[in-house]
Amino acid sequence: MGITLGQAISRRRSVRTFAERPIPLASVEKLLWAAQGRSDENGKRTAPSAHALYPLRLFVLAGRVAGLERGLYAAEPAGPGLKAITQTDLRPALCKAAIGNPEWVANAACIIALCGDMLAAAQAFVDQQPYGARGERYVYLEAGAVAQNIQLQAAEEGLGSVLVGGFDDEAAAGVLDLPAPLAPLALMCIGSPASEH
Repeated sequence: MGITLGQAISRRRSVRTFAERPIPLASVEKLLWAAQGRSDENGKRTAPSAHALYPLRLFVLAGRVAGLERGLYAAEPAGPGLKAITQTDLRPALCKAAIGNPEWVANAACIIALCGDMLAAAQAFVDQQPYGARGERYVYLEAGAVAQNIQLQAAEEGLGSVLVGGFDDEAAAGVLDLPAPLAPLALMCIGSPASEH
């Protein structure tokens, strides 16, 4: 679309009603690049990470993505490609894990789940007071930067998005079948806004 950063910022809105039409796989790939993509040949990424630890892992729950089967995929860290985990549509189960059973979780074309290795972060920053807790703070800050990048890229792609932080952590981790010590931090629901034709 070729919009400026200022235009993307002014167009960013929380969209909770999505159209039934699929979104392009190329758009999902751009969202993932904006989240954690490599931005130079030295391995720098699009979002900051304290001590370049990069404790976040992204998972895509595809529902209506043209060129991608429904299911759960692991996004390769800082690289292209998605690794299929299951071909089951987990959006309804994730909706039940969310507080208030918000319909936009089940109705999003796709969901990008931001998950973090909280143990690695706590260990990496154990020498900073309050001991271990500082690392956790850095993971949340990184997740916020990643979420904002996704939302701004969604605005450029003409897509709607909403950040969901209200969910039962254990239930969401169970739906995503997260291996310890990964923990779900946020869900980014994405799709074509229902108001557009």
